[in-house]
Order: sequence, then structure tokens, then C-alpha cells
Amino acid sequence: MMTTDQQRSGAIFSPVPRGPLLDNLDRVARDAAHTQPRFSVARIEQLIARSISLMALVFGAQTLSIALGSGLVAPEPMGSLYLLTLLGLLVAVILFGVNPRLQRIANLLFAAVYLVAVALWAVASGGAGAESITEPWTWYLCAIACASVSQALRPWIAAVYIAVTPAVYGLVRVIDENGDITHADIAVQDALYGTMIGLVILVLITMFRNAARAVDEARSAAFLRYDEAVRRHALEAERIEVDALVHDTVLASLQAAERASMPEQARAAVAMASDAISKLAALEGPVADPGQRITIGWLVDVLRQHAVHLETPFEITLRGSDAHSIPFPVAESLYLAAAQAMTNSIQHAGDTGGRSVAVEVEDAVVHVCVRDEGVGFDTAAVDADRLGLRVSIIERVVAAGGSVDLRSRPGAGTVVNIRWSDEDAAPRQSTQETTEEASA
Repeated sequence: MMTTDQQRSGAIFSPVPRGPLLDNLDRVARDAAHTQPRFSVARIEQLIARSISLMALVFGAQTLSIALGSGLVAPEPMGSLYLLTLLGLLVAVILFGVNPRLQRIANLLFAAVYLVAVALWAVASGGAGAESITEPWTWYLCAIACASVSQALRPWIAAVYIAVTPAVYGLVRVIDENGDITHADIAVQDALYGTMIGLVILVLITMFRNAARAVDEARSAAFLRYDEAVRRHALEAERIEVDALVHDTVLASLQAAERASMPEQARAAVAMASDAISKLAALEGPVADPGQRITIGWLVDVLRQHAVHLETPFEITLRGSDAHSIPFPVAESLYLAAAQAMTNSIQHAGDTGGRSVAVEVEDAVVHVCVRDEGVGFDTAAVDADRLGLRVSIIERVVAAGGSVDLRSRPGAGTVVNIRWSDEDAAPRQSTQETTEEASA
């Protein structure tokens, strides 16, 4: 029979702060922390500003060509003043495309000046060109003015401008030198066409902004949920450590003393009590640097020292390089879990032909196998209150990013196989780094 912590089956396995939800949140938060969002309000504003700049460049060049080719219509110096003022503001709109805030100011100035220029066109031109069915050069700037207010003003204000400006242009455009309206059909056509183009631009800008705002809000909500999940994860991990420490020190010593019926068990209980006192006294001491790396040789040494304290023969072997290093918190968790498995073997396995602890390093994967040939037990029948298995071994290792395989059956001994690798623990490290970046 084989049971793993990832299956979480049976009474001895309780929920551990890892799972699909946190794994998915880890991935989302990591991507968001290390890459700039591709769809956000800031990005959309930049896209709108640059699009208006490009539009102004194209229509501005067309307007200049038409104005110089067909004549300014308005007499000098009025015609030149019209052209220089509008095109000068258009240049500002183009140049400020790299900065949406500055371009908004240029857009407002251009739209306001354009509306005034259009309203005064009949006066400035003396009604010249009203008889022609060809639009004067000012017509080609109408779309830019509508796009400018769409970027710079609230949608409803921009909509009013887009409705009014083409209508004013269409009306003024067909007033002749006598003040009469000619080609009324042209006035209606130009007004409707200009309004339609302006509204299309306004709708597109508004849609993109609303979509980007919704994405930003969803991203913010996701980060809030992620922060809450990480907070709960940290609290659960801390609970596991506290439960494991209490069990490993106080409860384990009391239980060992209560169950000691043979000299060997009595010596183990005394050793455990001494070890408990040492651990509790060390709580106020300096905390090791979490970034420090510990060699596998250290892990083997402390396991041998623990076996000496237990005064019970354990064959402790190492296969692989003893110079391979792992983070100190991981090394500590592996040691404490293996030490608890050794203590459990003494307490529950009975007289056995052999006990062993094998530490193996292969392809940067660390295995610690605690084995005995004792009486064994039915894993499905273990009381849920047995913290030695559930908390001190399984949850402690899983909290460090590893996994535990527990194999045992009555009369066939027990094998506790602990596995840890940098690759398996990478999501947990990403969670910690992302949390630190968010806190900073």
C-alpha cells in the first residue's frame, strides 16, 4: 500500500497550503510582476495618442497640399493666418503623441481654435468658394478635431462637439458672398459625413478605454485575492511549524515517557526530553539566514547525532555528493521530519531487526528514507490526532516544497520516503519573491 501527500487520502493527511488555486495565482502574479501588462488604461492611452498623431500627420500633409495647390481661398493675410495657426497646432498634436497628457492640452487647443476658425470661415473668405462643390482645405481637418476632443474630453461633451462642429462647417461652407445658402444638399451631406466619422472615432476610443479599465480592475481584484491567499498561506505554514514544534518537543516527550515500558524506551524518552529543552531554549536565539545553503553532509551529521541521542542503533548512509547544498530552511525541515520518523520507529515499531536512514542525492533531488522492519501499521486506521505523522513529517515537508511517501502494513515494517528538489519547490519560491516585491 502506498500513500502520498499529493493524494491527501486517509485520516493522517490534512489540507496543506498548496493546491491548484495558489499555483495558478503564483503563475499569474509572477507574470504580472515581471512583465508589463499588454492591455491596460495606460497602454490604451498611449495607443490613442500615437494614433491621433499619425492621423494628424497624414491629414495635415494632405491639407497643406490642398491648401497650397488650390489656393487659400481666404485673402491675404487672413488665409495665411488660418493655415499657419491650424497647422501649427497640428504640429503640436503630432509631437506630443509620445505623452498623452501633453497631447490632451494640444488637442483641446486645436479643437477649440478649429471650431472658431470654421465658424468664421464665411467672414474670412468673403463667401468665396461657396459655389464650388469641392470642399475647402479646412474640411480635411474636421476628423482630427473630432478625434482630438474624443481623446481630451468626456464622451458626452465630445459627442456634443462632434455634432455641432460638422454642422457649423456644413452651414458656413455654403454661405455665398451675399449671405445666401447655396448647395444646401452639400451642407447636409458634409455635416452628416463629418458627424458619422467623428462618432465612429469616439465610439472606438470609448470602447477601448472601457475595456482597458475593466481589465485593470480585474487585475487589481486578482492581486487582492492573491494577497489574501498568500496571507492565509503564511498563517497556515506558521501554524504547521508551531504544531510540529509543540509535538516534536513537549507532546512527544510526554507521550514517550508515558509509553516507556522497557529500558530502551525510557532512555529514548529521556533523550527526547533533553532535546525538547534544548529546542525550546533555542527559540530566543538568533535565527539563521533563510538564504544560507547547507550541505547534505551537514544533514547526515545531524541525523547521526540524533541517533546517538536516541541511543538506538540506526544505520545512516549517504549515497551521492555530500557537498550538494540546499537552503537552510529546507535542510532544517528535512532533518526534523526524518528525526521524527526515527523517533516514531523507536516508539511504535517494537523490537526490530534493523533501522536505517538513507540519504541520497541524485540529479539535484534529495531523498531521505527512514526504514524499519518493525510491526508496521495500517495507514488508513491511524488516528487523525497523531501529529507525528500528519504535522511533524508530512505537512512540514510539503510546506518546504517537498513530498512524502509513506508505506507500511501490519507485519511488514514502515518506510518513510522524503523527497525534495529545487524544481519542485520553485513555485513556492516564486510566491515568496512575489510577496516580497508586492510588500516593497
